[in-house]
Amino acid sequence: MATTDFSFTSVQTYNGSNYGDMTLEAQRPGGTSFGSFVETTHFLYLGHDSKFDMATFDIDTAASLGVLKYEYYNGSWTEFIPLSASYATDPDDSENSQYAFDVDGVEIFPENRLDSWATTAVNSVTKYWIRISSPNSVTTPPTFKRIGMRPIASYATTKDVYELMQMAGVLGGTDFTTSTTPTKAQVETLINRAESYIDFRTRRSWKPTFNSEEVHPFNAYGIKLDRSDAIKILSMKVWDGSSWQLKTQGRSNDYFLVLDTSMVHFSRDFRLPVRFYGRSSFTGGEFSNRVKISYLSGTNINIDTRAAGIITSAAIKLTAIEMTKNADFGGGFTSGLDRVSLSERIDQWNTEINDQLDTLTSWSTF
Repeated sequence: MATTDFSFTSVQTYNGSNYGDMTLEAQRPGGTSFGSFVETTHFLYLGHDSKFDMATFDIDTAASLGVLKYEYYNGSWTEFIPLSASYATDPDDSENSQYAFDVDGVEIFPENRLDSWATTAVNSVTKYWIRISSPNSVTTPPTFKRIGMRPIASYATTKDVYELMQMAGVLGGTDFTTSTTPTKAQVETLINRAESYIDFRTRRSWKPTFNSEEVHPFNAYGIKLDRSDAIKILSMKVWDGSSWQLKTQGRSNDYFLVLDTSMVHFSRDFRLPVRFYGRSSFTGGEFSNRVKISYLSGTNINIDTRAAGIITSAAIKLTAIEMTKNADFGGGFTSGLDRVSLSERIDQWNTEINDQLDTLTSWSTF
């Protein structure tokens, strides 16, 4: 089964003296907006039972804040730098700053920047936590409509792998832990690698993926996004000859996304000097590739019932193969697995995986 519905299992706010449990509001698409960062001493806590590497934010009131501070717990609260400031590469666009809750967006927490991440209790709730604050200044505090997440292991659980490999008869218990070999964290990393392979093979994803500043030529008849499973546009900008202009989403505004086709269609014409204007495209010099789009893609594995079981099965088997081939786990692979040689078991799993992923790929048209 999938590890999550891509919602945080706990969201807490702290106003300097009291906690507020905002979990249900953060999970509910049409819920009441809630705020944080009213003062520089306030915190927003994002927590989950498993480690996660991305948070998505639907903003109601746009914030005006100082530089945000991100911390994780590894025995004490430790500051780290998230990935958002690394996205921008365009010298004509002043985007080389951290995501600041001023628009709907994404923040990514690279696993290699959260060394020895451990659970701790916040408001008597024990989770893996990221906490965020604006310690330097608050001009306008944000309000959030919804906050989502992506776990490091999205397609399967470590318990799924444990059961396939029949480890209970050897190690006891029901799942990998911090003291097993391999550890739970190591198996989560292997599941994540398996997910990358599945996404590459099928050219699709069943978890939220952030696509930053995808560049396209303007086409009045619409733009086909590179990913066929787009689910939400975060921003679209059009070069007007002097700067990148942020456009407003909506059929009665500037553009809209058709989910079934991953096509962005324009509700308005963006006119430029006449020498660059054509009905279907703008070309020439700085007007080449003049549309930039950032968006989320990826079908929710919990919703795609046709593929969910296949994807989970493939992820479990790919992880089990890597564990079997690449490490000595202290003689743990005995009992049920030793009735068939490990090499035969790996060959069998590989055959099943290839059949499963080929089936999924055949569903897509490009």
